Amino acid sequence: MRRASAADLEDLLALEARCFSETDGLFNRRQLRALLANPRCAWFIAGHFEGAVCLLLAGNGRRRWGRLYSLAVDPAYRNQGVARRLLAASFTWLRKQGMTMVRAEVKSDNKAARRLYADLGFTEDGVLLHYYGPGQLGIKLCRPL
Repeated sequence: MRRASAADLEDLLALEARCFSETDGLFNRRQLRALLANPRCAWFIAGHFEGAVCLLLAGNGRRRWGRLYSLAVDPAYRNQGVARRLLAASFTWLRKQGMTMVRAEVKSDNKAARRLYADLGFTEDGVLLHYYGPGQLGIKLCRPL
């Protein structure tokens, strides 16, 4: 597990393309470049791009939390613990940043991801109408750190 840098842009783009479609929230080059340069953002990479996770530090003035912005695991490496290792590293990093909670969103029909998040202690806090496009629901998640 290592932290990503701007030099990882092309490999992250390729991983995103293997994992997501436009309707899944696929990042484009401009978005990835901006996220890699954002000081309130961290990317962690498993192995040689078997998976990656993107986290943002967020807050509303009174409370601060981490946002799990993206979790991508190459289809060839799914069900091998990559996502769990990425999330464990993410939770450690967020705690070191002083965060006490992590939030995320997931497509309502992504049963595998919803099971994983539930197994890791996330609770489902609400529904986001048309979050992933017309008629595509998102589920709000949260987990104490």
